[in-house]
Amino acid sequence: MKLRIVFIAPIIILCSLVIACSSESDTDEQMIEEPKDDKPDVPENPQQDCDEQSDFPNLGPSASQSQSCDDVSNPNNQGTLDCRTDNTVGGYENLDNDWGSYKITGGEIRYDGTRTRVERFFKTISQGTSKKTILTGTLKIVDLSDGETCIIQSHAGGDILKGEEVGSENRSAQFLLYASKTSDNKIKLVNHVTINPYTTETGGARDRQEFKTLDFNKEYDFVYETGYDETGTAFSKIKVGNTETYIEHNHTTERVYTRYGAYGTSDTGDVTAHIEFKAVSLCRE
Repeated sequence: MKLRIVFIAPIIILCSLVIACSSESDTDEQMIEEPKDDKPDVPENPQQDCDEQSDFPNLGPSASQSQSCDDVSNPNNQGTLDCRTDNTVGGYENLDNDWGSYKITGGEIRYDGTRTRVERFFKTISQGTSKKTILTGTLKIVDLSDGETCIIQSHAGGDILKGEEVGSENRSAQFLLYASKTSDNKIKLVNHVTINPYTTETGGARDRQEFKTLDFNKEYDFVYETGYDETGTAFSKIKVGNTETYIEHNHTTERVYTRYGAYGTSDTGDVTAHIEFKAVSLCRE
C-alpha cells in the first residue's frame, strides 16, 4: 500500500500543475499598462457623459517608448492610440464611411513585455456605487492569425478593495474578449475573466468562457459596460449582436478603464490580424 501511494502522489501533483497552467493561456499578456498621470475622469455625482472628443489620457512611459506608429490627425474612432506593431504592415488608419482600421503583425517580439497591439483606451473611473462606462459601436473582423486576438478589454488598477487578494495591488486586465478563427472559417469569441488576480506579488489565472460565433467581414453592433454595481462590486457586461453575458468579478479594485482594437497574435505561422470599428462612443454614468 505504501509503495502505491509513493507512485500516485507525483502523478496527482503533475496533473494539478497541468490544470493550473492550462487555465491561463495568456500569461505573458498580463501586464496592461495604465495611462500616464492616471486620474479618474468622473465627478462625485456623475450624470451620463458621452463627450470624450477632447479629453483623453496620456500614454504611460512603457507605451510611449514602445510606440511604432502615430495616430492620424482626425481619427474616426475615439480614444488614445497605443500602437506597438510592425508599422510597415500594421497600425491604424481611417477608412471610408467613418470606419477605423486596426492591423497588427505579431511574432516572437515583445514590446516592453507585451504582445503586438494597436488599441485605443480611455480615462479610468474610480470605485463607487452604480458607476460605470459604456462602450458602444460596430465591429467587423477582417482577418485573424493562427492565435487569439483581443478586441475589447478592461483593466482594473490600484489596490484590491474586496474579494480575492484583498489588500494587494492589481496589475492586470479583469476582462478580455478574444477572437480566433475556426477550421470552418468562422470566428469564435471567448471571454477571458480573471478569477485569480495578478498582483505585484503573485501570478494569477483566468477562466475562458465561450461566448459567440461570428462571420468574417460582417458588421456586429456591440456594447461593453464595466464599472461598479449598486453594492460597489466590480462587474462587466458584454453584448455582441443579440448575445449578452453579465459577469460579477470576484475582486474589486480602486479604478478601471476600457480598451478596444487589436491585441495579440500567434507567434508563428499566420501572424497578422485586422479589426475594424465604426461609430465608437464611450459614455460614463
